[in-house]
Amino acid sequence: MARSEARRLARGSRLLFLDLDDVQSLHGVVQAVCRAEKHADNPVLPLGDMHEWDGMQARPWEGRTILYDEEERLFKCWYAGSDLSMARWWWTGYAISDDGVHWEKPKLGLHEYRGRSDNNVCRQGWGPLVKDLDDVPSRRYKMIVKSNERPDDCWISVSPDGVHWTDEASILLPEWYVPDPDIVVLIKDDQDPDPDRRFKMVWQGLGPSNKPGPAMVRTKYLACGPDVEQLTAIADNPILDPIDGMEQENHYLALAPYAGQYVMPYEYGWYAPNRTGVHGMFCSDIRLAVSRDGDHYTRIQPHQPLIARGPRGTWDAGALMLSDKVVEHDDRLWFFYVGNGEEWTQWPAGNVPEHSHWIGTGEVGSNRLSRMGLATLPKDRLTCLETADRETPGWVVTEPLRIDERDARLALNVSDVQQMRSFADVEVLPTDGDEALAGFTKDDCLPLHRDGLREPVRWRERGLADLHRDSVRLRVNLYGAARLHGISLDSCWAGDTLRQAQDERGASSGSA
Repeated sequence: MARSEARRLARGSRLLFLDLDDVQSLHGVVQAVCRAEKHADNPVLPLGDMHEWDGMQARPWEGRTILYDEEERLFKCWYAGSDLSMARWWWTGYAISDDGVHWEKPKLGLHEYRGRSDNNVCRQGWGPLVKDLDDVPSRRYKMIVKSNERPDDCWISVSPDGVHWTDEASILLPEWYVPDPDIVVLIKDDQDPDPDRRFKMVWQGLGPSNKPGPAMVRTKYLACGPDVEQLTAIADNPILDPIDGMEQENHYLALAPYAGQYVMPYEYGWYAPNRTGVHGMFCSDIRLAVSRDGDHYTRIQPHQPLIARGPRGTWDAGALMLSDKVVEHDDRLWFFYVGNGEEWTQWPAGNVPEHSHWIGTGEVGSNRLSRMGLATLPKDRLTCLETADRETPGWVVTEPLRIDERDARLALNVSDVQQMRSFADVEVLPTDGDEALAGFTKDDCLPLHRDGLREPVRWRERGLADLHRDSVRLRVNLYGAARLHGISLDSCWAGDTLRQAQDERGASSGSA
């Protein structure tokens, strides 16, 4: 059914195909999740030496925040580490990097490990955190903490620098099934117009399963508030429940306000029944869910990983988890993730077989190597529209759009394009009918065959100023392997005329 009211495409805004709500029809075109590219230097955060506190595990799992600090122009990482002992515990380590790949662990001298304080431990316990520039300097960083040293409790901790922490009041939501559930996400959402929803926290609960495996599985719940001290659960919880998806478990996830929507890369888990645990070996990768309102999430092509497990025998071949934030920097999206090998067995709790030496100890088989990796995507390229076989031409028609600023330029975010083989063009349609407006047909449009986040759309004789309708639809034709990620409205720039002349010469020579 066509949308009753046209969406306004304003200058500087982006229409992304994270979901298909802005799509009226598709012909020979499908939506796909784009696979993030793993960095060649993975795993990027080094383990500590055998005698150090993080010699076994150094990963953004329990301690789980990486951000890019625009003020200091640094990547900052608060990660969970543990040593080579068989005890199951974590502290939070602090690391910094100027490029997100090469990390330094500053010796903070704050906490002793085996009688020495020359380490990068910034606090005992763990949890997600935010940087809040709107609060006083002494409360610039805020964390929700839990720890082995203080069981059955979650509390707020604040810091002026992310290193020196002061603990404050405990928090306890009536909906929590235990007093110290896993806190999955903490974000400050400046996109939400409601100041009472400025801070958002996701926690982990338990719910009944509808699949083989554990009878009770982990589910995700959302709370919002004007600050971290006044968080209230939303009415429509849970926001992500395995009974609604293909996964057997969803464990940890990230949450990010993004281009007027919300993206939620989540841990998609299943049990491989290979007899290494009661239910088999826990496996997971990262998949994608999105939301228009921040409360209701839709899994996007849930059979397609955003970050896939590594090949057999590699450091991240077993189970992947994700830090709690998506970092936007240098026109790229940065995903810092946890990688575990296939030796990660007899986990989680409830999956320990009776013959295991873990039985009766209160521990599980998670005392294995666990590392941090990096995967990235170009900005706005979480999803795409592409032809079904990436050969046969197809098209997508948008819902009606209102373009008020006719002195701007229309642009496409396109990739995998190649001159004369894989490209796109754009037609302008009325709000009803399939015939393109005169001067705005595909024959009038110069082919878009350059990879770019904002490639300008040009018609030979017409421009947006020549549109004399309040609302129109766009039909984007895709050829070959071309991928369409989004549509934007940008300011015109002086190079447009030169580029148009160059493209016209290229189009003429190609058609001769």
